[in-house]
Amino acid sequence: MKNVNFENRYINLPALLSVAVLLLISVSPSTQRRSKNMANVEFSQSLEVFGVKLFTEVAKANAKKNVVFSPFSIQTCIAMARMGAAGDTAIEMDKGMGLTVQNEESLANNYHNILTQYENSNILKIANKIYVMKNYEVKEKFNELLTKKFFSTVDSIDFGQNVQAAKTINTWVESKTNNLIKDLVSPNVLNDDTRLVLVNAIHFKGEWAHPFPEYATKEKDFYLDETNSVKVPMMHISERFRYGEFPELDAKALEMPYKNSDLSMLIILPNSRTGLVDLEEKLKSVSLHDLTSKMSSYKVNVDMPKFKAEFEMELSDVLKSLGMARMFSAAADFSNMLKSPEGLQVSKVIHKAFIEVNEKGTEAAAATGMSIRKKRCIVDFDEPKEFSVDHPFIYQLHHKTTVTSPPFSPTSTDEATTILPLFMGSHQVVVADAVTTPTADSSTNRISDEL
Repeated sequence: MKNVNFENRYINLPALLSVAVLLLISVSPSTQRRSKNMANVEFSQSLEVFGVKLFTEVAKANAKKNVVFSPFSIQTCIAMARMGAAGDTAIEMDKGMGLTVQNEESLANNYHNILTQYENSNILKIANKIYVMKNYEVKEKFNELLTKKFFSTVDSIDFGQNVQAAKTINTWVESKTNNLIKDLVSPNVLNDDTRLVLVNAIHFKGEWAHPFPEYATKEKDFYLDETNSVKVPMMHISERFRYGEFPELDAKALEMPYKNSDLSMLIILPNSRTGLVDLEEKLKSVSLHDLTSKMSSYKVNVDMPKFKAEFEMELSDVLKSLGMARMFSAAADFSNMLKSPEGLQVSKVIHKAFIEVNEKGTEAAAATGMSIRKKRCIVDFDEPKEFSVDHPFIYQLHHKTTVTSPPFSPTSTDEATTILPLFMGSHQVVVADAVTTPTADSSTNRISDEL
């Protein structure tokens, strides 16, 4: 990334950033607690399924490239547009996202429950914004749902002054992503026909619960295929992590928690150096929630590369392939957005993401109490598992919680673990001249699709 200015307190900390923007243009006319908790479970499960489907399509469209994106950022942006949709457009958007809610209020409440958890977080910051064409007004219900449930604000802007409008939007995005996501919106996608721009930005700055010791980082091989490799700064740690082996995927997985949070990074590593494509295909029929539930705590020797990547993509074709074509057509019905009667359709859905992974945790407290040990002493003498991330892999950063519902009887309770996928990606391309030493600006790869 060019001209990135980190504030001092952020230097060398792992970072994940994501922004999604949805543009709409004018077109010519054509038990209570138990119920709430279970609704949250169903909602999280639908987001997980949508995230995996989205990952499969994005990876397919970007073969041989590094991919990083935020399913939640994209889902949130689409959901904000869904608040103003009606008729078949609303039905299609719900189906495309795998949602079972029957109305806007229920969907908005589900998002509100998630966003509220991070409203004052120092680790994960989520921000939403609506820009509406000057002299146009949004409907009261649409405005209320987005401001109260999505914590969004509505700003009036002249899209006809496209250069200044793009600058205004991009400045807001930079302010919400520590200046790491720049130039999200190009002036040439804005014009006098643009009516609304919906933006979601996510900034994650997390510290490992178990930091990798910097002295252990050594230059090692990262295999691009069975025989070709490049040297990368490879981090190393021996610690207790949740780990699992999955013959049905021909892969193994490792879950590494972040400090002081319910957030973790899941690494899924194919057993074969060339197994990434097959793994991506197999994941379509696998629940990542079920996968993580089968993992257990082990002592694991972990080798993992430091890496950094950017990703940018216009998502119209991907979302159409997931069954949401109507919102991009003249048949779209967003009649619940503006007070004016003119028709609206989505013109573009633009997404940018950034990831940096390195050794850093905090110097003060390595003992966080997050290491899980079984009671049986024999576990301490088990042979450590080996997890060497020395070839292409898939990763996911997710939020995990356990929901407890009131019991059917005094002797029973229902518990369900929910996983909310915040970021997903695959890493397979390494620029050799950028990773010659552990102190280099390592594994930087920019992927940019023409919009």
